[in-house]
Amino acid sequence: MKGNAFILFLKYPERGAVKTRIARALGDDWTLALYRCFIADLSGMVRDVMAKTVIVYSGPAGVSFSGFPGARKIRQRGSDIGERMHNAFQDVFALGFERAALIGSDIPDLPARLVNDAFEKLTSADVVLGPGTDGGYYLIGCRRDSLRSSMFSGIPWSTDAVLPETRKRIAEAGLAAEQLEAWPDIDEVDELKQFYQRNRQQTKMSRTMKFLHKAEMIHEP
Repeated sequence: MKGNAFILFLKYPERGAVKTRIARALGDDWTLALYRCFIADLSGMVRDVMAKTVIVYSGPAGVSFSGFPGARKIRQRGSDIGERMHNAFQDVFALGFERAALIGSDIPDLPARLVNDAFEKLTSADVVLGPGTDGGYYLIGCRRDSLRSSMFSGIPWSTDAVLPETRKRIAEAGLAAEQLEAWPDIDEVDELKQFYQRNRQQTKMSRTMKFLHKAEMIHEP
């Protein structure tokens, strides 16, 4: 049996297919460039995560993601985001991993310590959740024998009921859950501006911050 799998649940960078709410305000080309910066920053973060990286992606077959040496790639499958996430865990556990934690691409400043904390909690808990600041979650992890389809089926995605409903499903399944500290993700332009303000004092700028530093519209309050 293998140990920990860190699932990056990504979209392949394609014009018009990524961060669509931001793209509606700032344009498809600009948003695609931004999204590539998100992925570049995640590629730096995963080097400090004590787990094997598995990229579970939507997009054309056979594509490559630069910056992730040694990472396994699996295409997403399923009709909605819940089914795709559940299948991602199934596919990773089928590779022999004992524990897995999944994040999306919209948290480019997430510190590796939170992901490592998730795996530490999974040594005793069945499930771990990283709450977002909008009623959802930025991370979900579980042990092989704790995966339940009910944690992903019929969830009101993209609402502030995602986290409480997921917690309810976990409790109904009789599973023990732990929680990480909250962390904000980026879905809207206002959240992008907040990200910029939150990280502008970095001594070493990330790829995303270098990109945003040149974008005057992001500097506005």
